[in-house]
Amino acid sequence: MTDMQRWFATAGGVLVLAAVGGVGILAITRGFRPPRDESPNRLANVLAKTIESRGIDAAVAQYRTLRDQGFPGLRESESDTNRLGYRLLGKGETESAIQVFRLNVETHPGSANVRDSLGEAYLAAGNKPLALESYQKAVAIDPKMKTAVAELQRLGNFKRKPYRPMVLFHILAGSLAMLSGAVALSLRKGSRRHGVAGSVFVVCMLGLSGSGAFMAFVAPDGETINVLMGLFTFYLVATAWLTARRRTGGTGPLDWAAALVAVAVAAGLFRMGMNDRRFGVVPFVFGAVALLAAGLDLRMIRRGGVFGAGRIARHLWRMCTALYIAVMSFFLGQSQVFPYAVRRTGLLVVPGILVAVLLIFWLIRVLFTNAYKRVAPRKTTLLVGQAAT
Repeated sequence: MTDMQRWFATAGGVLVLAAVGGVGILAITRGFRPPRDESPNRLANVLAKTIESRGIDAAVAQYRTLRDQGFPGLRESESDTNRLGYRLLGKGETESAIQVFRLNVETHPGSANVRDSLGEAYLAAGNKPLALESYQKAVAIDPKMKTAVAELQRLGNFKRKPYRPMVLFHILAGSLAMLSGAVALSLRKGSRRHGVAGSVFVVCMLGLSGSGAFMAFVAPDGETINVLMGLFTFYLVATAWLTARRRTGGTGPLDWAAALVAVAVAAGLFRMGMNDRRFGVVPFVFGAVALLAAGLDLRMIRRGGVFGAGRIARHLWRMCTALYIAVMSFFLGQSQVFPYAVRRTGLLVVPGILVAVLLIFWLIRVLFTNAYKRVAPRKTTLLVGQAAT
C-alpha cells in the first residue's frame, strides 16, 4: 500500500469515526429521536390535541372520564404521559404541565419517577412547598432517586449518608480527569505541558473508569451499561497510552488482548441494546465505535505498528473519546447535581459537544496539515509497554 493509499485509508477511518460520533452526540443529547408516534390510539396524543383545541381543563376532564372507563381502545403509559408533561414544561406552559403530571401520579401512585417529575414542575412554578412534598414522596418510594435526593438536599430537608471511600475516590478521579483532559485538549499535541497534563489524565481516567466499572459490577442493582462503558473507557485510555509510548511503532501481546476486550464490549453493548430499550440507540452507537476500534487494532497489528501522524491520530481520538464519555456521564448522567434552573437550559450538553468539536479540529490538524509531519515507519516489534527510543 502506498503512502497516498494509507493517507486516504486513515482519512476514511476518521470520517467514519466522525459520523458515528456525531450520531452518538445527537443520541445522548436527545437530539436524535425517532419521529413522534402520532397514532390516534395513544392516550397522550389524544390529550395533546384536546389541550391544543380546548385547553387543559377539558383535557383533565377527558382523561379522568377515559380512566373511569378503562381507557377504551387507547394505549396509556406512564412514560407517554410524562413526555407530554415535559413537552408542556419545555414550552413554558408550567401550570398545564403540573396538571398532566398530577394525572399521571393519580394513575401511577407507586411510581417514584412521576412524583419526581411533578416535583420538577412545581419547582419550575416556584412552589417549593409542593415540590418538597413531591420529592419526599418520590424518595420514600425509591431512596435512590438521584434527582429527587439532590433537590431535597438543595431544599435543606434531606441529609445524605456519607460517601464510601470508593465513591470518594471515583469522584476525585473524575474531577481531576475532566480538568486535566480539558487542559491537555487545549495544548499543542507533543508539547511538554501537554505531556504533563496527559499523564495526569491517564492516571485519573484509569482510576475513574476502573472504579466505575467495579462499583457497577458489585452493586446489586448496578447497570450493565455502566460496567461496559467503564471497561470501554479503560480500554481506550490504555491503548492510547501505549500508542504514545511507542514513538516508532511496534506491537505486543497486549494489543491482541485489547482488541479482544473491544470486541467483547461491542458484543455486550449490542446485546444490551437489543434487550433493554431504556437507553435507545446509545448502546448501538458506542458498540459500533468499540467494533471500529477493534478493527483498527487488528489493522495496526497486521502492519506491525502505527507511525507518524497516524500514531498521533490514534492516540488523540481514543483519549478524546474517553474524555467525551466521562464528560457526558457527568453532565447528563449525574445532572441532578446541578440546580433545576441550570438543567432546564440545555447547557449541560455543551461540554460534550465542545470535546467532540475539538477532537475533529485536532484530527484535521494532525492528518490534513503539515503541522505534524509523518515519521518514517520502522518495522519494529516492542515488548509490552516498552517505550520506543
